[in-house]
Amino acid sequence: MQFINNSLANLIKNLGTNYPITSQHFKDYFLDQISLASCKRVYSYKYINLQNRFLETGLFPIHEFHSIFKDKISQDNYHYAQKVWKTFSCKTLEEYHNLYLKIDVLSFADIWTQFQITCMQYYELDSSHYVLVPALAWDAIFKIIEVKIELFTDMSMHDFIEDTKHESIVIASYRYFKANNPKMNKAFNPSKPTT
Repeated sequence: MQFINNSLANLIKNLGTNYPITSQHFKDYFLDQISLASCKRVYSYKYINLQNRFLETGLFPIHEFHSIFKDKISQDNYHYAQKVWKTFSCKTLEEYHNLYLKIDVLSFADIWTQFQITCMQYYELDSSHYVLVPALAWDAIFKIIEVKIELFTDMSMHDFIEDTKHESIVIASYRYFKANNPKMNKAFNPSKPTT
């Protein structure tokens, strides 16, 4: 989400109490459950390294909780994870994992919806029609200043504008996962766990 350059936790805080999509999805839950669902959760990305971990029936211990950016999580965050586990009646790590992902996706949807509303309110532009920020910013500038640009007749002016655009799509992949299952034929290693 290049459009919104901040952490998910901060973006969720910026929403205040405005979670229309998350609230709609959790409409059959109590208010305290919805408030738990509308906060950034904690998850042990490094601990979930094998599929059979999903079958575990308890929350991983605090020393196994590592965020992507920090080594350890705080005791408060661990208590929060335990509260989420208990409140949503998670029975396995798979249920906790699926809840975590569902809430992340719903939170992103709420954030994007709010961003879309803000763009429509201030610029009368739908951010969903833009792949990258520079294109949205370009259109927003010309809507605000209400200046019409003449077509370029000088090729050097065209080249100048094209050279100043820095649109690109960047994908930062953090994880590496190597599959190992019988369907891989010769690549399958029976001495290693099936993934």
